[in-house]
Amino acid sequence: MPKQVGRWLKLLLSLIAALGMVVSTSACGGAQSQKVLYFWNGLTGDDGPAMQRIIKAYNDRNPEYKVVFQPMNGGDLTTKIYSVMQTGRNIPDLVINDSFTASVLQSQGLLNPSETWTKYQPELKESNFLPQAWQNTVNNGKSYGIPLYMFQMAIYYNKDLIKKYGLESILDDGLVTTDEIASMKGKLPKGVYGLCLGNLPWAMMSLLYSAGGNIEDGVKDMTADEWRKPLKALRDLNDQGMLSPIDSDGEQVFASGHSVFGMLGTWAQGNMSKTLGKDKVGEANTLQYGTDHPSNFLYQQSWLQLKDKNRPEERVKAAADFIDFVYRNWMMWSDVGSISPAYRDLNNPEYGKLIQASFTNGKREREWIKTSNYLYGGYATAGWGSFTDIVYSNISLEDGLKTLDLMTQGQIQIQEQA
Repeated sequence: MPKQVGRWLKLLLSLIAALGMVVSTSACGGAQSQKVLYFWNGLTGDDGPAMQRIIKAYNDRNPEYKVVFQPMNGGDLTTKIYSVMQTGRNIPDLVINDSFTASVLQSQGLLNPSETWTKYQPELKESNFLPQAWQNTVNNGKSYGIPLYMFQMAIYYNKDLIKKYGLESILDDGLVTTDEIASMKGKLPKGVYGLCLGNLPWAMMSLLYSAGGNIEDGVKDMTADEWRKPLKALRDLNDQGMLSPIDSDGEQVFASGHSVFGMLGTWAQGNMSKTLGKDKVGEANTLQYGTDHPSNFLYQQSWLQLKDKNRPEERVKAAADFIDFVYRNWMMWSDVGSISPAYRDLNNPEYGKLIQASFTNGKREREWIKTSNYLYGGYATAGWGSFTDIVYSNISLEDGLKTLDLMTQGQIQIQEQA
């Protein structure tokens, strides 16, 4: 799973850079008359080889159009999308991207609706996906994508440390709150932390919702209590010595047994299981501010079709066939920790055994899922360093919130002007 810093800030820079950038014809390997489908994506982590296994299985069936896997970093992916859309040449047949970026692309009229694929593969329909996942593809009442996978920062816990320090009660309701992390003060020896942090900005989305907020209103005022309260709670945890140090690697701290809980990506479950032992690692929901509004905000990647007036219909059908193949064989890459948005997998007993299934195994967990494809939603997490500076007291809470708000409002203005 890509971990780009300031992902949506890079998107803004990409919008500007794309105006003067031309991608060579080698980007798609030549003319689209070839019997191949070009698949652009940001799968540069463990999910890359996993997707390649699915592609190989598909290509081994000897379809008329074989799939060419073309991974690139998120910022490069966005830049190239705008470049080829400007030139009208070498437009890929398949793209996956996050919901916020998809909304920006759709707002500029660059995407075809998902019905261009579903007319060939009718199983790729709304009723076969989590409602939150399908809604993430909808803009102005029409779907512009097919959900592929969901992801977020999960709370992992070391089962041995939970038992050793008598902390079982924290897991009773399946939720871990900032107050419960604080309750461990005085129960842990020196060198063992209550929580180590991974990607804080992404985790802040669930904290925002669990504090009673939402991203549509949240980006309008990042000094509001829904941001202030959870950031203050995390700041207090650091002051109490419950957070691993700012310069520590969260995965290493947790994997070495120096933290009871680890706020790490769903994609990290394989590494944690290998390091500590599969039977010693558990996974709960994303860190919560409280239990009044349980919320797991999940990010999402979806299949997108860029507009191309020169794309023959046979290529559209071939792309739909491949998407359907991935849909039916999604379990082939379940080991990378992604959360499936499709009922076909969620109701599969084998999927239910996976560690990331803690987000979807029960009715209440599925109801806790929050998503958003709000046009400006991604800008709320672009102030990557500012979140960390607030939590680790490198800046005052009020100054940090003002900085986040100024950055977000500035980026929204740039987007509107662009």
